[in-house]
Amino acid sequence: MIGIGLLGLGTVGTGVVEILEKRQEELKSLTGKEIRIKKILVKNINKKREIQIKENIITSDFEEILNDKDISIVVELTGDLEQSYKYIKSALNSGKNIVTANKAVVSKYFEELSSLAAEKNLAFLYEASVGGGIPILKPLKEELALNKITEVQGILNGTCNYILTKMFNEGLDYKEVLKIAQDMGYAEADPTADVEGHDTLRKLRILGTLALQGKIDENDILLEGISKITSFDIEQIKKMNSTVKLIGEVKGLDGGFTALVQPTIIKEDSYFANVNMAFNSVVFTGDNVGELKFYGSGAGKLPTANAVLGDVLDIINGTYRKGNPLGERKLRNLNTELKSEYYLRISLSNEDIFKSIEKISREVLYKNDNIAILTKEIEYLEIIELISSLGIDKDKYFIARVLK
Repeated sequence: MIGIGLLGLGTVGTGVVEILEKRQEELKSLTGKEIRIKKILVKNINKKREIQIKENIITSDFEEILNDKDISIVVELTGDLEQSYKYIKSALNSGKNIVTANKAVVSKYFEELSSLAAEKNLAFLYEASVGGGIPILKPLKEELALNKITEVQGILNGTCNYILTKMFNEGLDYKEVLKIAQDMGYAEADPTADVEGHDTLRKLRILGTLALQGKIDENDILLEGISKITSFDIEQIKKMNSTVKLIGEVKGLDGGFTALVQPTIIKEDSYFANVNMAFNSVVFTGDNVGELKFYGSGAGKLPTANAVLGDVLDIINGTYRKGNPLGERKLRNLNTELKSEYYLRISLSNEDIFKSIEKISREVLYKNDNIAILTKEIEYLEIIELISSLGIDKDKYFIARVLK
């Protein structure tokens, strides 16, 4: 018998229980062992739940899981940052393998927890933390044995992709679509982590650090979210025979890297332009294998739970990459060398602002109540410095990288 300690019984935790119950016979046939959830850690034992759970396996005391010798795998699905870090670290120190879907804790403590797991000869797996149900991290780790990975790109947040798709297809404004996304459960009541790009940034930090085999920290990534986009911007982008996506990208350069999360304008016939609604996609490039593309549901109860249980099966079958998958390359942040053309809209119209903006302009798209331009090839930080020097508030402009 394989005993599992489940931390958290929210949406994904409920999905894990459902899949295990539904596929119990198939899993036993595959592994030769019964897989059983022995304990489930919750905050409120008396809360009414969607699924039937035996009373004796529910607990609010983590020590019960930690001290249960029959529990060899701890599945952490609390969504908390600091508390989940304490749970994971304590479990590893107690000799238990770890599976988590928590991208925040993986991103913040990536090196420490990967090193601790390797030291203890245990698994620390987190497939569901990036791309939800898309199997991306295991293939990436496997390809690292044969390839130097040179680039990772992705649409990594279903909420943002849903909002941008709806705005583009239906001509709705940002706030209208956000409300729809919240009503449908695609966006949280407080959508900041998604729409300001922090969720994408954490996932990119994980992907980039693995891919380039050197530490790329959260602070190393240029960040711009989508919350300032308007239907006016969508109109201008459509005129360019293009669409817009929030794309995370890490590129390896000689001795360093560039890393960014930015709204990106891409041609309508490009690959990412066809990744719509709440779907995600990740593309990475190896020097031998070439370009590999992964596409699927980036979130949701069952797709994410499926990824979690994929990690559990890898632990049971011993089919995960052993040891610390992180490399020791020392990489320089070369974002200051990153130049591109940008779309810039400013919702203030006066002659002084226009004259300043015109200096970096390749083409003026609109000049009335809004100023909209395509810039010359320029550094992102140079644009931000110019906007700041003009005293323009953050909610009065929108910027997007233009890919040709």
